[in-house]
This record gives sequence, C-alpha cells and structure tokens, in this order.
Amino acid sequence: MDFTFLVDQGLGIVATASVSALVATGLAMSFRLMGIINLASADFMMVGAYTLVTSLALGLPFVAGVLSACIVGLVLGALTEVALLRRLSRAPELAILATFGLGIIIRQLVEIVYGKTYQNVPNPLPGAVDIVGAAFPIYRLVLIAVSVTVIGGVLLVLTRTSIGVKVRAVAADSALAETLGVRSGGLKLMIFATSTALACLAGSLIAPLTSVGPGMGNAYLFVMFVVVIVGGARVGMVLVAALATAIVQNVVTLAIDSLVAKLAILTMAFIVLATSQRTTKGAVV
Repeated sequence: MDFTFLVDQGLGIVATASVSALVATGLAMSFRLMGIINLASADFMMVGAYTLVTSLALGLPFVAGVLSACIVGLVLGALTEVALLRRLSRAPELAILATFGLGIIIRQLVEIVYGKTYQNVPNPLPGAVDIVGAAFPIYRLVLIAVSVTVIGGVLLVLTRTSIGVKVRAVAADSALAETLGVRSGGLKLMIFATSTALACLAGSLIAPLTSVGPGMGNAYLFVMFVVVIVGGARVGMVLVAALATAIVQNVVTLAIDSLVAKLAILTMAFIVLATSQRTTKGAVV
C-alpha cells in the first residue's frame, strides 16, 4: 500500500463525508430546533438530482441547475413546514410519520413524471489533477470545496449572527424565547427550508457521480442518520461524525465488504452513545 494510494483513498473519504455532512447538517438543525427526524431527507436529495436533470434538459448550464435545485429545496421545505409540520408541532411522533409518508408520495410522483428508468448526468468537469502523485477527479475536488464552503457559511450564520443567537435560544427553550420576542415559527420555517435546500444541493452535486432514479437517496439515508446520532445536535460535531463514518465505511468496505461496513458503523454509533455523556441540550453548533 503506497503513499499515492493512501492520498487517493483519503480524498475519496473526504468527498463521501462532504455529501453526508451537507444533509446531516440540515438534519441536525431541524432535529434540535423542531424535534423532528426528517425521514423524507433522502427523497429531498432525489428531488435535487431530478431538478438538475430537468434543468440540463432545458438547456441550462450545470451551475444554474444546481442553483435551481437549492431554490426548489427552499420552496419545498417551506411548503412542507407550513402545510404539514406546523400543524403537527405538538405531536413530534406524528410529524416524523408525516415526513415518512411525504417521502413515499414524492417517490411516486417522480416515478409518474420521469418513470422508473435511471438516468445519467454528464460530468461537467471531466479529467483529474495530480495531487502528490495521485490522479484525483476534478469534479470530486469541486464537490468537496462547495460542501466545505456551504457548511462553513451555515456555521458562521449560527455562531456569528443574530439569527444564530435566536436559533440557539429557541433550541434551548422555545417558550422562554417567545416571551423575549423571538418568533419561533419563523425560525422553524427558515431552518427546515434550509435543511431541505441542503439535501437538494447534495442530491444535485452527487448526480454526476451516480445514477439518478427514484430511491437514489436511500443509499445515503443510513449513513446520514448515523452521522446525526453520533454527532448529536452540534453542527461541528456532525462534521466530525461525518468524517469518522466515511472513514469506517470506506476502510471496512475496501477490506471486507459493504455489509460488514454497515455493521461497523452501527457498532461505532453504539460505542459513542454508550460512552459519551451528553451535555449539549440547546446547542446547535
């Protein structure tokens, strides 16, 4: 096992982690603020990928397609929060089931409109660059850069702006925050819309690297939820958990197989939960 191979595998792990971290960041924020585990997140990823497919079919450039996916995610997330989740705010269990049902509806609608045939998105940046002797695909590097930039922007908003202060206040004590003049309803709308936009962004970015079809997000659903479970409510810890999960998944898959890799990820999650003392109530960063 030479150094070039390690560099190539390491960059591949970072690329995998960046996609999981994008979606898991949104999941962590909505879970901490709203107490909702969004079981439709994988289907929102699919919506983002199909938005890119549609944009390219209309002759739009790739970047415009990715931006369109983000806009569709914002709108879809806002509509979901207002029309569905807000009505079930006092019953988190029903809200979780509602997102599960919404995911099924989205998949069925996609199958009606696009069919069950998987589609391929051309790589907008073919070729590779030499990194310490390893030829690494340019597009994967761009994917990493975009993911890091977006997640960094989210962290800055949560830690350096008044919006972030309000989000942390609502996460800590929604009733108290309301008495202090913080409108939790508007914050929850913004957070869930942002969460959905991040999922759609991840779906559009991963589209050139996989086949686009109904249920494509299911392959990432398991890892995303493990990342949120291990990382907890803190977005910073979610990033660490995404990297750790990607390392375990890639190394074990390479050494043994994908099934054992899932078992290893579950074992890692169990160990973290069994040994850690959670002191993050109200934290989202």
